[in-house]
Amino acid sequence: MQKIVPAFLFTGLALCLLQIWLPAYYLTGDGPCHAYNAQILHDLWDDGKNADFYRHFYTVAYKPDPNWFSTFVLASLMFFVNGIIAEKILLTLYVLLFIGGFYSLLKRISSTPSLWMLSILVFVFPNELSKGFYNSTFSIAFYFWAIWSWLRFLERKSPFDAFVFLLFTALVYFTHLLAFGFEVFTCGALVLSFAIAEQKKSMGKYLAEYAGWLALLLAPFAMLMLLFTQKEGGLQLSLTHHFYRLVELAQLKYIVNVTTHENAFALIAGVSMILLFCFAFTRHRVKAGISKYDGFLLALLFSVFVLVCFPDSFMGRLILINVRVQPIVGALMICCIAYLLPENKTKAIGAFVLFTCFICLTIVRICCMSTASGGASEYVSAGAMIKPYSVVLPLGFAPSGKDEHGQVIADWNFLFSHAADYIGLKKPVIMLDNYEANMGYFPIRWNKAVNPYNHLSKYEGIEGVPPYATIAEYKLATGVNIDYVLMWCYDPSFLANAHFRALSAEIKAGYHKVFTSVSGRTVLYEINGVM
Repeated sequence: MQKIVPAFLFTGLALCLLQIWLPAYYLTGDGPCHAYNAQILHDLWDDGKNADFYRHFYTVAYKPDPNWFSTFVLASLMFFVNGIIAEKILLTLYVLLFIGGFYSLLKRISSTPSLWMLSILVFVFPNELSKGFYNSTFSIAFYFWAIWSWLRFLERKSPFDAFVFLLFTALVYFTHLLAFGFEVFTCGALVLSFAIAEQKKSMGKYLAEYAGWLALLLAPFAMLMLLFTQKEGGLQLSLTHHFYRLVELAQLKYIVNVTTHENAFALIAGVSMILLFCFAFTRHRVKAGISKYDGFLLALLFSVFVLVCFPDSFMGRLILINVRVQPIVGALMICCIAYLLPENKTKAIGAFVLFTCFICLTIVRICCMSTASGGASEYVSAGAMIKPYSVVLPLGFAPSGKDEHGQVIADWNFLFSHAADYIGLKKPVIMLDNYEANMGYFPIRWNKAVNPYNHLSKYEGIEGVPPYATIAEYKLATGVNIDYVLMWCYDPSFLANAHFRALSAEIKAGYHKVFTSVSGRTVLYEINGVM
């Protein structure tokens, strides 16, 4: 067993890295936008390279907000490699942290080496990663390490373990607040279960001591969270039930990345996991006393409550709670099975079922992502015709992408929503679909006077299908010329939309075609009067 488990895990790790490194572009929904903003930050750090050009459009806000991790890491990596490679290194780091953290946590709460470790792999690539939510996915990886370090502190109470816990808590906070909230609850639940299980005679003293340590270590980040939520207008949280999310949990709907061909394998994995959890709980947990790891059961109950009762929007923003919380529920269920269920054939079979699902999911994803990479290469090829220090308006008509034959590439994800932003990694340009700079909690932010989401995006918006923008109004309001209009998968049928018809007329009157890709999916227009 000690040799079999590492061999399978290393095979799984190799397949995870193959998904990232095999295609020229590992395309995700928001990933190109993250990389583009990191390139801007890198250039500003690099002796103010292109500073005057960028500062007319952007401001860098150095504030201790969540969601900053990926931008800073990518910008730092760009001192050594180009933006495409930097993004792949970032994702490689995520895979190593996720698998390493989850493995370390399961190893600590399991009594013996177990094939159950293989269940980790099916959760490495959740839907939120394919959407390009890099900070949110990193936060789950750091969550595992934070809980692992807290367990070490509970068992050893050393200053070093406290420091390690503080470090990983900082990383969780600066990636995503949701995972920070789950960390706080899980650590508190583990203090309670440790106190009940192992400190029966001095339970009150133990609770007071370790709850105090937890409060002390979390206090700086709790204060930052309070300041951040106040700045965002408060939680604005209205609870109601969404029981359909339990069905989606059984389907593991949000480990599906790019295509509905993944659905069957996700369903098998979800049903197998839930059945095994129910078996573990009824056959073993009910008969046993309180375990020191029962804090994971409390954390699982809390995560299910959040999944079922929290709305998709709070703090004035669309959070997509189901997308972000379902992987945490699944991970906590894996943790509970790890310590509740002794090693037996049922558990081993469950592990192999999940591992087989992972293999099948990987094959489907690699095929789809290879096709998507080819599409991204063709989309970005228009960048060769775009002059440096230009302003570019990308207009996408197929956010899921289409191949050379007009077939949808990713029917489960908008992989091509911001693919054009990769152009900004090769030369200084302003990409007007930079939604991230409009959010208010990333370091790169639009200057209000030229923000396209205030002055250009109307009705369906520049990210709508079909898109809409008011080019002349933007020039009038900001004094900025839009030098290029870049179209992806244009379809004349969209002229039936009155708003797009007006935009199309504006482009025909003010621009001329300068590039068409081999398959015709990408067309670039340049403003008239430019020689």
